[in-house]
Amino acid sequence: RARGTPPASGAAGGNDGPQTQPGISGLAIDRNDRIYAFNRGPKPVMVFDRDGNLVMSGADQAINGKTINPSWQHSGAVDWDGNVYIIERDAHRIVKLSPRLDEFLLQLGTTGEKGNDATHFDLPAGIAVLRNGNIVVTDGYGNNRVAMFSKDGAFIKQVAKGAGGPPDKGTGPGEWVLPHKLALDADDNMYIVDRENRRVQVFDKNLNYLREIKNEGWNPWDIGISRQGNDGFGYIADHAGERMHKIALQDGKILATWGKQGLGPGEFDWVHGVVVDSHGAVYAADTYGQRLQKFVAGRAGAQ
Repeated sequence: RARGTPPASGAAGGNDGPQTQPGISGLAIDRNDRIYAFNRGPKPVMVFDRDGNLVMSGADQAINGKTINPSWQHSGAVDWDGNVYIIERDAHRIVKLSPRLDEFLLQLGTTGEKGNDATHFDLPAGIAVLRNGNIVVTDGYGNNRVAMFSKDGAFIKQVAKGAGGPPDKGTGPGEWVLPHKLALDADDNMYIVDRENRRVQVFDKNLNYLREIKNEGWNPWDIGISRQGNDGFGYIADHAGERMHKIALQDGKILATWGKQGLGPGEFDWVHGVVVDSHGAVYAADTYGQRLQKFVAGRAGAQ
């Protein structure tokens, strides 16, 4: 079955940014299987239930002195307490909001200032929150590092070649060329998409390197793992051919593939995000297609 969300409507960026690019730039999911779409439209965060009903939207107010520019939004996360994290990539900041999206709680990064130290990002890309509250950020479009912060925003450590700045690209373990997005399993192991190296690097909950997952011909942009993270499967949003792969997390073996370039059911135009609910349903963000697609095992097409 096929169903997508209506196209997101755009708005002009004004003097502080480019024209808004409508569409969904990232996804997150909470413990109640509510899907959070980080949307490049008038409502930066749109929340849906498993049946596709819109249950909440917001984050369009001024947050810590600045309204989010929709065209700068890249991704986000939901922690185990229901708080919402939003990456405003081109403002070099991440903001944390209360579960109702109405209270500002924390900011990582310095608004409008790029860098690669404890208080600055350079075009951050992805985020995940561990069960203990630690925050992991893929600081990848400008820098080449993955940084960990405490629940309160204190810098803990980073993984990178050298200082992890713009020139510090590498292909070895713990080195990056555009660390993009990430997901966690039941043990809070991190599966981090190393986008331009076309691989996924795996780290434990303390950011110690474990292994890499790589397959010929793919270009991963995101990885989705169920919120419980204990079924042994991951789902890769693959920009090469605009498709999705189901993989075995242990060895990276591709178990199933679907999708192609297009706007029909089960097709993608710039597949840029993926999450998995507690029932095993897979949700994919189709950025230029301006929709969210749901896939259920054993059924034809997308829901």
